[in-house]
Amino acid sequence: MDNRTYPDIEFLETDAEIIENNMIALYELMTGRKVYPASPERLFIAWCSSIVIQQRVLINDTAKKNVPRYAEGEYLDSLAELFKDIKRLEASPATATFRCYISAAQQQSIIIKKGTRITFDGSITFETTEDLEIPAGSLYGDVHGQCQTAGTVGNDLAAGQVKEIVDAYDYFLKVENITKTTGGAEQENDTQYYERMRESMESFSTAGPVNGYAYFAKSTSVAIADVAATTPEPGVVDVRVLLQGGQQPTETVLKEIEAALNADDVRPLTDMVRVSTPEENPFDIDVTFYIPRYSQASFSIIEADARAAVEKYITWQTEKMGRDINPSILNAYLMETGVKRVVIRKPEFEVVEENHVARLNRDAMNVQNGGIEDE
Repeated sequence: MDNRTYPDIEFLETDAEIIENNMIALYELMTGRKVYPASPERLFIAWCSSIVIQQRVLINDTAKKNVPRYAEGEYLDSLAELFKDIKRLEASPATATFRCYISAAQQQSIIIKKGTRITFDGSITFETTEDLEIPAGSLYGDVHGQCQTAGTVGNDLAAGQVKEIVDAYDYFLKVENITKTTGGAEQENDTQYYERMRESMESFSTAGPVNGYAYFAKSTSVAIADVAATTPEPGVVDVRVLLQGGQQPTETVLKEIEAALNADDVRPLTDMVRVSTPEENPFDIDVTFYIPRYSQASFSIIEADARAAVEKYITWQTEKMGRDINPSILNAYLMETGVKRVVIRKPEFEVVEENHVARLNRDAMNVQNGGIEDE
């Protein structure tokens, strides 16, 4: 999507002074009488103008909802017909790869039915999405599973945490997720939906434009936050994908996107599409902040806000590909909390390529409160 900035628009004048002055002038023209500041007519006109202003604000708000960039909720949904008649993406469930073990190798294949449930705590439950065959002579097999509850609730469970079987299968020994659970996301919000609407216009092209690939990739799951498509060599399209919260997609998610981008009605015949995770540019944080003496009564509040500002910077820095590692943003976030000064030893500025993403090394994160200083 382009970076064009559109002007703000107002369909009707809503300035109270202008409207009241216009009504006074119209009254004097119609009646031939002067309106004085303390006259009953002036008070009545002021009351009428307040009603007119309220109505104009409502009319303005309603009219602006016919412009896609101002529309929200159902209004934005209805404007999809102006683009490619696309639908808002519903919430998606978290996914993971599960390894199912049997107690002893068998002379024939063991089939574990699609829909077999494995739970984390009795509330967060996953189910397999396909039949799994454990071949004769094997002790285990791997299968894709997804959370039964759509949304972020099933995210961020470490490998080995989801292991309580609900539907025991033949020769059951144990089962566990062998990958971290990721990919769960809430329903597509207005900002994401509007951006994908804009990108959908590029999908009409048969030449494989960048935003076209971004649109088709994002349309596979609302969990996809950023897509970068480049051409490292003629005929090759390298697509990198990043999930919400700066998470790297699993192999399952990548295969789903690759299948969508290689569909006959999506990929130009001359393109070879590769889908993978972005390369990572690691960075450290080593920073000290100082609190002014006149704010020492709020010492603990400012310290908490400063540490929260560091987390805000980490989120900003790692949520989008091609975003340069920029310590100036960290400094700005910290200064907004009321600290006196900031000393940033790390990170240093670093250019991040468009298909790379910055990734914090939390083992090398050091945020210190330097104490109180005079102004």
